[in-house]
Amino acid sequence: LIYRAYFAFINRPLTNKEGKNVSAFFGFFRSLLSLLDGYEPGYLAVVMDSRVPTFRHEMYPEYKATREKAPEELHEQVPLIEEVLRAMGIRRISQERYEADDLIATMARLCSAEQRPCYIVSGDKDLLQLVDGHVKMLRPDKGGSYQVIGPAEVEDQLGVRPDQIIDYLSLIGDSADNVPGVRGIGPKTAVKLLTKYKTLDGVYQNIDSCSKGEQSKLLEGRESAYMSRRLVVLHDVENPDQWSAKIEDFQLKNLNRAAAVPLFLREGAKGLAEQAGGEKSPPSQNLSSSMGLSTDGGAGKPQKNTSKVSRKGIYEAIESLDDLDRWIARVKEAGTYSFDCETTSLNEMQARPLGFSLAVKAGEACYIPLIAGGRQVLPEEETREKLRQILEDRELKLVGHNFKYDYKVLRLWGITPRNVFFDTMIAAWLLDSSSSSYGMDALAEKDLDYRTVHYDEVVPKGADFSVVDLAPATNYAAEDADITFRLYESYKDRINGMGMQNLLYRVEMPLMRILAEMELRGIRVLGQRLTEYGKELNRELKAIEREIYREVGYEFNISSTKQLQEVLFVERKLSPVKKTKTGYSTDLQVLELLSQEDIVPQQVLQHRTLSKLKSTYVDSLPQLVDPRTGRIHTRFSQTGTATGRLSSREPNLQNIPIREEAGRRIRRAFVPDEGKLLISADYSQIELVVLAHLSGDDELKSVFQKGGDVHRRTAALIFDVSEDQVSAEQRRIAKTINFGVMYGMSGFRLARELNIPRGKADNFIKAYFQRYSGINSFIQKTVEEAERRGYVETMLGRRREISGINSRNKTEKSGAERIAVNTPIQGTAADIVKLAMIKIDQEIGKRRLPLEMLLQIHDELIFEVPAAEAEEMMDFVRRHMEEAVELSVPLKVSVEIGESWGDLH
Repeated sequence: LIYRAYFAFINRPLTNKEGKNVSAFFGFFRSLLSLLDGYEPGYLAVVMDSRVPTFRHEMYPEYKATREKAPEELHEQVPLIEEVLRAMGIRRISQERYEADDLIATMARLCSAEQRPCYIVSGDKDLLQLVDGHVKMLRPDKGGSYQVIGPAEVEDQLGVRPDQIIDYLSLIGDSADNVPGVRGIGPKTAVKLLTKYKTLDGVYQNIDSCSKGEQSKLLEGRESAYMSRRLVVLHDVENPDQWSAKIEDFQLKNLNRAAAVPLFLREGAKGLAEQAGGEKSPPSQNLSSSMGLSTDGGAGKPQKNTSKVSRKGIYEAIESLDDLDRWIARVKEAGTYSFDCETTSLNEMQARPLGFSLAVKAGEACYIPLIAGGRQVLPEEETREKLRQILEDRELKLVGHNFKYDYKVLRLWGITPRNVFFDTMIAAWLLDSSSSSYGMDALAEKDLDYRTVHYDEVVPKGADFSVVDLAPATNYAAEDADITFRLYESYKDRINGMGMQNLLYRVEMPLMRILAEMELRGIRVLGQRLTEYGKELNRELKAIEREIYREVGYEFNISSTKQLQEVLFVERKLSPVKKTKTGYSTDLQVLELLSQEDIVPQQVLQHRTLSKLKSTYVDSLPQLVDPRTGRIHTRFSQTGTATGRLSSREPNLQNIPIREEAGRRIRRAFVPDEGKLLISADYSQIELVVLAHLSGDDELKSVFQKGGDVHRRTAALIFDVSEDQVSAEQRRIAKTINFGVMYGMSGFRLARELNIPRGKADNFIKAYFQRYSGINSFIQKTVEEAERRGYVETMLGRRREISGINSRNKTEKSGAERIAVNTPIQGTAADIVKLAMIKIDQEIGKRRLPLEMLLQIHDELIFEVPAAEAEEMMDFVRRHMEEAVELSVPLKVSVEIGESWGDLH
């Protein structure tokens, strides 16, 4: 857990006031306190590895040899952790020459022998060998929750029983610990062999019955298999030297949470101090729990924290239309309500509503079921019309969580929500744009200290919500509306306090509805056109393969990293660039460098590019076309980036190459309906325009004000020539610098990109800042403000915290400075595109224009329009995009029209 906690924050390390890394310290105790609060263990042991080699290293010197050495700053946090554990009265144990897993095995087997329930908190698959009727594993999951792993879950997930785990790992090995296993035997083969022959011994006793390929691998790897088994099996500690192997010694009789508070505060962990200092009920002494977590003995499942359960709301199941009328009246009286849908699918285009939940105050909610327990509860038509009264009322404020999904479900059900006032997922993102999760479960844990009922706890695997009986369905669904309302009450004042109310209410919330409508609208795709192009790509790939084979002299698997390593570094004797765990790297960057020496890497690069395009787009896009609409309905994510830019998925249309012919061919499959055309409107160099405005640099502003070529002007300045003397190569260098500056490009990076000496690259950057001194001042000022405030903002007040900006680690600080400079530029550009979308959408609705917004791709908007109206609508779109916001330099928009997306570039 300590190791996991450290690397969970590796990109945004947590530091104390002295600048020391405390990520592992914080993450470990956040998990530990959550376990204490959520499960109330009666007994607990924290088990650690010792720092000396174990008996396994003596047995096999290569054991764990491939693991990177744990960073020293991680080791430095262990004494801090031990100090707090001692203060709290929690025992920490270790044993020289043994691993922590062996100590856990010793305790777990003792619990099992005494028929005590025991829970192991770990994600280590070696420990699955201990799982039985009494011993289960709590595997850390996303959002701070834990997955309970019993014998059935082991078999379901791995295909073998817990008692076969040792032999399973003996066959497949374990790369994490450098356990070799049998070369060539993977999980599928291992499962097949153990299903048939039960044990490793059984496999070798029946080796003649195996296939020839399996026989060869097993015979060659026999010694390795049995060595692996000796490494994998967990041993009991025979003579504990610092602890007693007695369960009673780990009883939490004198747990002292308060003692941890000053230690947490010393390290700057105020949240931990608050969590530790809260009043908690003492551990239950009548629960027969072990070093793991307390259970009810019979059920064999962890108990939830009673203090959290007591905060659960009062939830009502609506079983009559009269009851529904009563709640609708409450909504109308309250004026603000939260709303959530339960459906049959996560795909909104296919989802069918099963029920709805709503709340008008924290702690009270209802569930309105259409179907529960496989039976009809409320009549669909009457229910729809009653809900329409509140959902389509513009005066009532609706609060949702990830409501774009619910909006689409309701629209397809025949209701259009008219006043989606607040989305707690979007609000959480605005408050902390660098968080890893904005799911309701995670936010409830983080911001409300509340563990929600999880979907897989109420819905059987492979089923949908319709099979859940009314009582548990109400408990689960109504809680969603309740938690959404609680999060709303928690976030609304914080949004105002951080000055982001305009950003939320005037930008992100209107945009949510626009994106939902764009997703529902989709874009027409000609699958046959892609199929035909796929056949062309197949022929082209075959031709490239023949060229590679002819050059190399024999055929090999081009997609095999190992075989490609052999060809490049052994056969062709090319110089390796970097090494990975599996040998010398053949990634994109390496192949690009090697292409300067040899033609084969160049051909492999071409093959790889076309193969990826084919598999990612040409082959997969036709499968994503909705058969009912003939269109692809991509999903836009508002909360997918820290800068505010939109992203898309299923499919991700933003990564289709623009300039390559292959990308254009793919885009030509995206077409308008009959009698219509597509319009593309693309902001010209918007981030450089924003940089000119934010920096106030007179030279850069002048270029845009005069409508000049900014890259040509930059080249003229840094090469000290007139603009008409600038060569194509000089303009290319200037363009790289112009865009690179916004991303904090160093001389080293510029030298690599332009393939020039480092000193020359440094001189280019120096000359750039001499000529554009306002940009240099802007960068310095932005970094200084980030150091002082800990965050940066866009022009519209979008905030991003900059972790590591005051770090003493030079690499970490440099990365933070790059983010600090780029975020206001990229974020402001993203805000401008959003404002343009909102203004255009408002005008379309107000004037009932024959124009439909289909896609947003970075700085480009795609529209569909009747052919006869195309010219007029082009001017309309250009004008509103250029007037979206007033800057000190003009915004310019390039507008094109065509019969396919591919015709527009």
